[in-house]
Amino acid sequence: MEYIIKISDTNAKAQSIINMLKALAQDYDFLTVTEDPVALTPEQEAELDRRYEFVKANPETGKTWDEFVKSF
Repeated sequence: MEYIIKISDTNAKAQSIINMLKALAQDYDFLTVTEDPVALTPEQEAELDRRYEFVKANPETGKTWDEFVKSF
């Protein structure tokens, strides 16, 4: 069985809980504490959306995977 605990706040109480869990993880091999990767900024999301819409509207400008690989 696997549980996921998300702590999204960075205040002192949340950091205290994170530190406690990290300390427990050092003593118990069945417990791991990992950080989620950094989320995209709104600007990054907007840029990805813009690129996706461009590709949808202009499919002829892209390359197939085989064409891309051959270019290396």
